[in-house]
Amino acid sequence: MERSIGFIGLGRMGLPMAHNLLKAGAALRVYNRSKQKAAELATNGAVVCEAAVDTIVPGGVVISMLADDAALEQTFTPALAARLGPGGLHISMSTISPATAGKMAAIHQAAGAAYVASPVFGGPEQTAAAQIWICVSGEESAKQRARPILEKLGRDVEDMGTDPAAANVVKLCGNFLIAAATEALAEAFTVAEKQGVNLTAMNRMLCEKLFGGAVYQRYGSRVLSREHLPAGFQLLLGLKDMRLTRQMADAAKTPMPVVDVVFNRLLSQAAKNRGDQHWTGLASGAREDAGLPA
Repeated sequence: MERSIGFIGLGRMGLPMAHNLLKAGAALRVYNRSKQKAAELATNGAVVCEAAVDTIVPGGVVISMLADDAALEQTFTPALAARLGPGGLHISMSTISPATAGKMAAIHQAAGAAYVASPVFGGPEQTAAAQIWICVSGEESAKQRARPILEKLGRDVEDMGTDPAAANVVKLCGNFLIAAATEALAEAFTVAEKQGVNLTAMNRMLCEKLFGGAVYQRYGSRVLSREHLPAGFQLLLGLKDMRLTRQMADAAKTPMPVVDVVFNRLLSQAAKNRGDQHWTGLASGAREDAGLPA
């Protein structure tokens, strides 16, 4: 693994990632709009930069973990890509649209730098434990350079090909499946509750045994308990991702009617000022529609 790395974006996911890289022996240059989070890393040896561009060494490696397309585009301007320059590598771990990923790749290519998309599955707890799943796509030699770094951050790195947008397609599809599963769980638990069924036993039977797996076990328990705070992944971010999925489907002329269901469910909850909840909060909508308390 390369030792000298720049890191931009120290939110709920970026901060534990940066900690893991420091533990792995990396010399980090970090930037975050909120200096408090960056200061936390300084005590462990990171160099805190005053601007995003200061994290970049020409020909070096920089990682970004930013909230959305706008944040990434505002940060990684052609000027920053030019500073990265020939031999440089940008590992973008944000959940963004495939279109923005393609645009970013073109900006970097024009500067002689490489761009690798590496969005992740997992929350802050899994990130802190280096147990996230990572999708990666981009030019082969760039992925080979990125892999030793990514392997310090997650439990598995899955290659999605050379198209820099491919990993973001997979990420959006994965988040769509999680949202759809959550909606299905909410509807199933709601109708069962109204029939007087023991929901704990139902959850054990369906989510732990029949549909055993990380999503059904973790999300089934949250839907059942109705504990949507604190939020590792906020409902507003889930709404953003479903908006991107709808846009992706539209661009590909692919009907995805279930996306509309979960998008509107999330939008309804956001309109009720529940955007800071975990995105399993979308389950409240099914309960309210059935006349049950959220």
